[in-house]
Amino acid sequence: MTDPYVRTAHAGDGPELGAAHARAWHDAYTGVLPAAALEAATPEALAVEWEDAAVAPPSPRHRLLVACEGPAVAGFAALVPGSDEDLDPARVGELAILVVDPARQRAGHASRLLTAVVTHAGEDGVDTLVTWVLESDKPLHEFLVGAGWAPDGATRELWVDEAGGQVIRQLRLHTSVPVPD
Repeated sequence: MTDPYVRTAHAGDGPELGAAHARAWHDAYTGVLPAAALEAATPEALAVEWEDAAVAPPSPRHRLLVACEGPAVAGFAALVPGSDEDLDPARVGELAILVVDPARQRAGHASRLLTAVVTHAGEDGVDTLVTWVLESDKPLHEFLVGAGWAPDGATRELWVDEAGGQVIRQLRLHTSVPVPD
């Protein structure tokens, strides 16, 4: 078995990232998100988005990190400047997404990704990280709380269908970023 590691995404990663993203979302959110939203989350559509993020990040503080087992992609995480109006984007970073392929979960990939996100955030001068978690996503919530994150009291509701009939609630979690040595 090849040692697992985390690296920065590069050109050509889009198809594997899109496939992992689609599998993870279908596994975690079937019955939570509307079927139409999940149907749109195809590996091909997501591959285009992640390939663009890998080759043309909007700023140096936009990071796409990839967890690997040898050459195979196991998961990924995206770090971006804090985007909420109540946050200072110069001091706050946001974990925009954390995905581990369902077939590769419980092998430490999420922990390695989270460690890499915190390290990069610290290098960027960020002192706080936030992320939004679906209220119903207990596994992700418990993982992040176990890693030292906590709710900061912010919540939001997202309308996830065109008619505005289905609403999901999200909670914002935060954690402090240690000052790099």
